[in-house]
Amino acid sequence: MALLGERFREVEEIFTEVKGQLMGKIGIGLILFFVVVSLYSLVAVPRNFPDLWNNVKYWEKYPKTVPPSWVSYFGVPVAPFVDVVLNNGTTQLYLQPKQVAGVTLFGVVQTFSFNYTLPADAFPQGVLVYARNVTNATLRTPMGVVKPQDITVIAYVFLHRPDGLVLLLNSPNPMTLADLATVKSPIRFSDKTVGLQLVEYYNKRGVNMTQTYAQNNAARLAFGEYDPDTHEIKPLKGTYTIEVVFTYLARNVDPRLLVRAINAGTIGVQSVEGVVQGNAYGLMGTDDKGRDLYEALLYAFPIELLIGFVAAVLNVIIGVVVGVVSGYYGGWVDEVIQRTIDIISNIPVLPILVLIGAALQREGVSGWGMLWVIILFLVILGWGYLALVVRSMTLSIKSEPYIDAAKAIGASNARIILRHVLPQIIPYAMAALVFNVPGAILTEAGLSVLGIRHNLPTWGTVLALARDYISSGGGNYNIWWWILPPGLLMGLMSVAFVFLGLAMETVVEPRLKRM
Repeated sequence: MALLGERFREVEEIFTEVKGQLMGKIGIGLILFFVVVSLYSLVAVPRNFPDLWNNVKYWEKYPKTVPPSWVSYFGVPVAPFVDVVLNNGTTQLYLQPKQVAGVTLFGVVQTFSFNYTLPADAFPQGVLVYARNVTNATLRTPMGVVKPQDITVIAYVFLHRPDGLVLLLNSPNPMTLADLATVKSPIRFSDKTVGLQLVEYYNKRGVNMTQTYAQNNAARLAFGEYDPDTHEIKPLKGTYTIEVVFTYLARNVDPRLLVRAINAGTIGVQSVEGVVQGNAYGLMGTDDKGRDLYEALLYAFPIELLIGFVAAVLNVIIGVVVGVVSGYYGGWVDEVIQRTIDIISNIPVLPILVLIGAALQREGVSGWGMLWVIILFLVILGWGYLALVVRSMTLSIKSEPYIDAAKAIGASNARIILRHVLPQIIPYAMAALVFNVPGAILTEAGLSVLGIRHNLPTWGTVLALARDYISSGGGNYNIWWWILPPGLLMGLMSVAFVFLGLAMETVVEPRLKRM
């Protein structure tokens, strides 16, 4: 216990020395920031986030490749992202046909609607609608039992613009109520359907617009006005109403009975989720698949610390133990260890990791399994240099007179190592530890950029996906919200540990102490 107490006092002295320096304070402050955010991430981000991250369908309702919402504070026009759930639809019986945007509505009609305000000179990317909580129970009537397969449903999405123009946004397809209950895909914005209506609308006003142009610019034209003189599409600011309509048809069923059943929740659509995909989203924007980069970067905090600390701690422990044993015992033990270090030191780490990663990818290994393999090889190949330095330090310590005196009074080798050798090596080992952390993090990021992916959302993965997107011709380096944050976070974490390591130089070598 006394020996353990001495070690704790030594560590406390090192910490006191480090925090007394400016760089030490900055380094400790930054590391505490990363630790606190990592703890918050463990609570705030779902544990199954890697599965969600790799599930492209989960992100389909989010706008693609858009900057953060806060860019509006810097004068960038923003069309807001809106995601609403509507639970209170109205069901009516249209005894007389009603025309809406060229569509004839007749019979049992269920309507959900919500407003969308476009406050700036910007365009939303599109509109998606999901039919949620569809009840497909059988309906008992005086004529018999009506099954969900016998009820036909047609969904329409109308856009009521501020200027009075009403557009049908989707391509209606009849389906049974049973099919509607199983479909998870959204009712999508149809460029072709909207384009045909816009061509007719502008041609009636003497504006020559081709079908190809209308389809290619359908989303912009739906929320904007075409200027035939300048050939520009200008956003139409104001409040839009998006109306979702379901029509029901069942043979040999009294429509009034069908209306009552829908209002009672016995059958039909119980709620609707309406999404207007803006041109900005969240705190960090989205990637080309609509994935929230803020959640990805937040989830990566504890992973990056795990990669850095596990690899660095194991490297230091192995390097110190092997170096002390090699230097203290000498002889054939030293010879075997030195030859092993020679072999390990001449193995190129990054090419080996690339080969191993590529082999694992071919075998279908990914996720945490692949990440642990990468960390394992970082440890296996990373302790050699530290062991050489520790061996040299041990040889120097071993030649001191007090070591001979300790042997003369009968002290065991283990006691000499623990009481006289390790205390002098610990400060250097701690400095090596903090310098090794960023190296492991940057190596993992380098593997991601080279195409070796473990499919976990880390900073390196996010940065590598941005590179892939640019290389594929999808965009250029103006996607700053996708490139800068992960790069800055990696740089900031590296700076934190480098500052801490520089502050510890005065512990390793007191002559470097700054007056």
